[in-house]
Order: sequence, then structure tokens, then C-alpha cells
Amino acid sequence: MKFEERTAFITGAAGRIGRALAHEFGKYGVKLYLADINLAGVEKLCSALNEDGIEAHPIQLNVMEPRQIAESAEAVLAEAGRVDILVNNAGKWPRGSILDTSDAQWQEIIELNLTSVFRVSQAFLPNMRKNAYGRIINLGSIAGEVGLPGLCAYSAAKAGVIMLTKTMAMELAICGITVNCVSPGMIADAKQPHNGTWLGRTGTGDEVARAIAFLASDESDYITGADFPVDGGRILGPKGSDWKPTEKN
Repeated sequence: MKFEERTAFITGAAGRIGRALAHEFGKYGVKLYLADINLAGVEKLCSALNEDGIEAHPIQLNVMEPRQIAESAEAVLAEAGRVDILVNNAGKWPRGSILDTSDAQWQEIIELNLTSVFRVSQAFLPNMRKNAYGRIINLGSIAGEVGLPGLCAYSAAKAGVIMLTKTMAMELAICGITVNCVSPGMIADAKQPHNGTWLGRTGTGDEVARAIAFLASDESDYITGADFPVDGGRILGPKGSDWKPTEKN
């Protein structure tokens, strides 16, 4: 994959997918600004990347605080001059059904998983428009595709992310900016057997990171408004049988 002197800003960088993505981008010489509410986590990550010769800068950021978003974007752009790649990865998925989710919990989950994508994107879009170039990748979820019981607010938020991605793609295409979504399924630290996917296992952060990196690369020039499931086929429906192909005589 090709990345010509690109600079990336990643939210939720201290988490499983964020860490994997930082290392994936690092392979291609992408300059990294890694943001997370967990400052110690991104500092540790940046230290490890720096030791490998990768330029990476830690940023403490609560994506639920509009002022922090604006200040972080201003500081990064003042130092780097531009941000070419934005990955909206921050989020969490607390459980709660429609019967036991409070109004406050609903608001928090929607703001963290959906509204933050809107706000962080707005903070960097003027710079991308000025440069007539940008790659925005938002993290959706299989929950936003099919809905998951016990995750009502999270499923709603991620469905919103997918639709926001498509709308942004239409509005920003004329500006030279592509916007895509990657929707992970069951992701673990290592591949583990899992009967709920057609591939029979969980995915890893590295597998999600490679999909994101492709959408951020020069090879994805003609892709925008897409939602890429990285879910072992879960979006096809639950694996309800032990179907096997029959051999032809």
C-alpha cells in the first residue's frame, strides 16, 4: 500500500484496534497523532513506536468534550500543517436493553459513539478541504448493521455512524475527500473459535487495522461511502447449521 508522506490522526488509539492500526500505519511511514482519554496508554504506545523509528505523538483527548476536540485539532495542525487521514475509532459498548437503559446512559453512548465522529470530523475538515485531499474512516460495528439485543443504544449509535459516513461521502466527494466505514464483528486479541461466524472464529485487531489502512491508502482512490464489514461473515446471518458443500460425482 502507498502512503506518500501522510499524517494521520486516530481517536481511541490506546484500544485494541487503535494500537494495531498505529503499528500498521507505522509500517508505511505515516506520521501519527494518537489521541485517547487514556494518556498513559497512548504515551506507552508512542514510546514503543518511536523506538521502532516511527514518528508518533500522544494526545490526551476526551471526544465528548467539544473544546478539547477543537484545541487538539488546532495544536496538531499548527505543528504538522495538515492531517491527511482521520480515523474516528473512539467508542465503547456498554450493555443495556431498551427496558433498562436510562436517559443519561443513552445520551452518553450516543455522544461517545456517534456525536464524536461528527465533531472530530468537523474539526479537521477545513484543513482537508484547503488541501483538496482527505481520507476519513469511521468505525462502525456489526451492531449497526443488524442490531444486537442488549446493546440498544450502541446499535443505534453505530447505525448512525454508517449513515453519517454515507452522507459525508456524498457531501465531500467534490472536495477530494473520501469517507468510508469499517464495521468490526467479534474482535479478540487472538483468533479464537466462535460458532457465531461463518468463518468459525473471532477476528483480531490486526485484521481490522489492515482494512482501515487500505481505505486510507492511495489504492482506495475510487472508494467512498462504503461500509466494510470485518466480521467473519456474521452480517450474512447467524450460522445456524453445519452446512458443507457436496462433492459432484
